[in-house]
Amino acid sequence: MDPMGEDKHDIPSMKIDLDPSAFTSKDAYVRAALSKARDLAVQAWEDEHSERQSLIEREVASLSKPELAKRLIKLLSRPNRARAQISDSMRAKAQNMRKKGAPVREIAAELGISIPSVYNITKD
Repeated sequence: MDPMGEDKHDIPSMKIDLDPSAFTSKDAYVRAALSKARDLAVQAWEDEHSERQSLIEREVASLSKPELAKRLIKLLSRPNRARAQISDSMRAKAQNMRKKGAPVREIAAELGISIPSVYNITKD
């Protein structure tokens, strides 16, 4: 660790060593410095992501086939959807509205639940 408390291995060297006197104009020096800075940033990004990629590859290699299949299925399947929280008062209101002949869409909109939920709670 250096005196600043940062590990030198975690921070890539971002020093741009260019001699301004080697350039014919200030504009050429600035373009060269920006190009060098871009190259260093790209290299830092590639280093970081190649390390992450190798970590992922090692983790995948350590998994058994059933565990890997299980994780892939979970990753590729649909996300869990939250179910509507339907209270007894909502259920009673929906049933009363349905008995009075209110359309299912109107009931769903008023209670803030889905149309299939209205059908489920109002079925006889």
